[in-house]
Amino acid sequence: MTSKPDEDDYEKLYLVSRLVYNGEIDAEKASAKLSAILGSPEVYNKIVFSMYAGMKNGRVFQQSGGDESVVYFLRRIAQDEGPEALEKALNAVYGYTGFKGSVGCPMPELEDACDALKVIYGIRSEE
Repeated sequence: MTSKPDEDDYEKLYLVSRLVYNGEIDAEKASAKLSAILGSPEVYNKIVFSMYAGMKNGRVFQQSGGDESVVYFLRRIAQDEGPEALEKALNAVYGYTGFKGSVGCPMPELEDACDALKVIYGIRSEE
Protein backbone atom coordinates (compact mmCIF):
# COMPACT_ATOMS: atom_id res chain seq x y z
CA MET A 1 0.00 0.00 0.00
CA THR A 2 1.17 3.45 -0.71
CA SER A 3 0.08 4.64 2.72
CA LYS A 4 -1.02 3.10 6.00
CA PRO A 5 -4.37 1.31 5.55
CA ASP A 6 -7.39 2.92 7.14
CA GLU A 7 -10.57 1.31 8.47
CA ASP A 8 -12.20 1.41 5.03
CA ASP A 9 -9.21 -0.45 3.57
CA TYR A 10 -9.38 -3.08 6.32
CA GLU A 11 -13.10 -3.51 5.66
CA LYS A 12 -12.44 -4.14 1.97
CA LEU A 13 -9.66 -6.59 2.82
CA TYR A 14 -11.94 -8.37 5.30
CA LEU A 15 -14.89 -8.65 2.94
CA VAL A 16 -12.77 -9.90 0.04
CA SER A 17 -10.92 -12.34 2.33
CA ARG A 18 -14.28 -13.75 3.37
CA LEU A 19 -15.31 -14.16 -0.29
CA VAL A 20 -12.03 -15.92 -1.10
CA TYR A 21 -12.36 -18.18 1.95
CA ASN A 22 -15.92 -19.14 0.97
CA GLY A 23 -14.79 -19.91 -2.58
CA GLU A 24 -16.95 -17.16 -4.07
CA ILE A 25 -14.02 -15.48 -5.82
CA ASP A 26 -10.64 -16.66 -7.04
CA ALA A 27 -7.74 -15.54 -4.82
CA GLU A 28 -5.59 -14.46 -7.78
CA LYS A 29 -8.33 -12.31 -9.31
CA ALA A 30 -9.31 -10.89 -5.93
CA SER A 31 -5.71 -10.00 -5.15
CA ALA A 32 -5.27 -8.21 -8.48
CA LYS A 33 -8.51 -6.23 -8.05
CA LEU A 34 -7.62 -5.21 -4.50
CA SER A 35 -4.20 -4.09 -5.69
CA ALA A 36 -5.87 -1.82 -8.22
CA ILE A 37 -8.33 -0.44 -5.65
CA LEU A 38 -6.10 -0.11 -2.58
CA GLY A 39 -2.66 0.13 -4.12
CA SER A 40 -1.57 -2.83 -2.02
CA PRO A 41 0.88 -5.37 -3.42
CA GLU A 42 -0.74 -8.62 -4.54
CA VAL A 43 1.51 -10.61 -2.21
CA TYR A 44 0.20 -8.56 0.76
CA ASN A 45 -3.39 -9.31 -0.23
CA LYS A 46 -2.63 -13.04 -0.43
CA ILE A 47 -1.01 -12.93 3.01
CA VAL A 48 -4.18 -11.33 4.36
CA PHE A 49 -6.35 -14.00 2.68
CA SER A 50 -4.22 -16.71 4.28
CA MET A 51 -4.36 -14.97 7.66
CA TYR A 52 -8.18 -14.87 7.48
CA ALA A 53 -8.32 -18.57 6.57
CA GLY A 54 -6.11 -19.37 9.55
CA MET A 55 -8.38 -17.39 11.85
CA LYS A 56 -11.51 -19.09 10.51
CA ASN A 57 -9.98 -22.54 10.91
CA GLY A 58 -8.29 -21.85 14.26
CA ARG A 59 -4.91 -22.63 12.71
CA VAL A 60 -1.66 -20.81 13.29
CA PHE A 61 -0.56 -18.55 10.46
CA GLN A 62 3.02 -17.35 10.04
CA GLN A 63 2.45 -13.98 8.36
CA SER A 64 -0.17 -11.30 8.89
CA GLY A 65 -1.27 -8.06 7.36
CA GLY A 66 -0.07 -6.24 10.48
CA ASP A 67 -1.39 -5.94 14.03
CA GLU A 68 -4.13 -3.49 13.06
CA SER A 69 -5.52 -5.83 10.42
CA VAL A 70 -5.44 -8.76 12.86
CA VAL A 71 -7.42 -6.84 15.48
CA TYR A 72 -9.85 -5.49 12.87
CA PHE A 73 -10.49 -8.99 11.52
CA LEU A 74 -10.99 -10.37 15.05
CA ARG A 75 -13.59 -7.69 15.78
CA ARG A 76 -15.43 -8.33 12.52
CA ILE A 77 -15.42 -12.09 13.05
CA ALA A 78 -16.89 -11.52 16.52
CA GLN A 79 -19.56 -9.17 15.14
CA ASP A 80 -20.47 -11.41 12.20
CA GLU A 81 -20.24 -14.84 13.82
CA GLY A 82 -20.17 -14.47 17.58
CA PRO A 83 -17.97 -15.60 20.46
CA GLU A 84 -17.44 -19.19 19.28
CA ALA A 85 -15.92 -18.07 15.98
CA LEU A 86 -13.94 -15.39 17.80
CA GLU A 87 -12.51 -17.99 20.17
CA LYS A 88 -11.31 -20.08 17.22
CA ALA A 89 -9.77 -16.98 15.61
CA LEU A 90 -8.10 -15.98 18.88
CA ASN A 91 -6.52 -19.43 19.16
CA ALA A 92 -4.98 -18.88 15.74
CA VAL A 93 -3.72 -15.42 16.70
CA TYR A 94 -2.26 -16.61 20.01
CA GLY A 95 -0.48 -19.34 18.03
CA TYR A 96 0.83 -16.69 15.65
CA THR A 97 2.11 -14.49 18.48
CA GLY A 98 3.72 -17.55 20.08
CA PHE A 99 5.43 -18.38 16.79
CA LYS A 100 6.65 -14.78 16.40
CA GLY A 101 7.89 -14.77 19.99
CA SER A 102 9.82 -17.99 19.39
CA VAL A 103 11.75 -16.35 16.57
CA GLY A 104 12.64 -13.28 18.63
CA CYS A 105 9.74 -10.99 17.75
CA PRO A 106 7.43 -10.82 20.78
CA MET A 107 4.05 -9.17 20.20
CA PRO A 108 2.74 -8.05 23.61
CA GLU A 109 0.50 -5.31 22.18
CA LEU A 110 -1.32 -7.78 19.94
CA GLU A 111 -1.67 -10.25 22.81
CA ASP A 112 -3.09 -7.45 24.98
CA ALA A 113 -5.62 -6.58 22.26
CA CYS A 114 -6.65 -10.25 22.07
CA ASP A 115 -7.02 -10.41 25.86
CA ALA A 116 -9.24 -7.31 25.76
CA LEU A 117 -11.49 -8.88 23.11
CA LYS A 118 -11.83 -12.00 25.27
CA VAL A 119 -13.11 -9.83 28.11
CA ILE A 120 -15.49 -7.88 25.86
CA TYR A 121 -17.02 -11.05 24.40
CA GLY A 122 -16.97 -13.09 27.63
CA ILE A 123 -14.49 -15.71 26.51
CA ARG A 124 -12.87 -17.46 29.45
CA SER A 125 -9.19 -18.28 29.55
CA GLU A 126 -8.30 -21.96 29.61
CA GLU A 127 -5.65 -21.30 32.24
